[in-house]
Amino acid sequence: MNNKTIHDKVFKERAKIDGTIDKQTDELMCDYNVMRFPFGRYAASCEGDYFVTFWGKILY
Repeated sequence: MNNKTIHDKVFKERAKIDGTIDKQTDELMCDYNVMRFPFGRYAASCEGDYFVTFWGKILY
């Protein structure tokens, strides 16, 4: 999985839950930055951060 795929997956599953998207106005507050991390990728925004395994499982 590449960074764009991981970004889209985390955004779709977690953005409204962790506050990356404002619940009242649906505006994007901040975006995820995906970077390599041992045994997977690390996706972080100003509101939440997640480890994504190399097979695509998001760990909270």
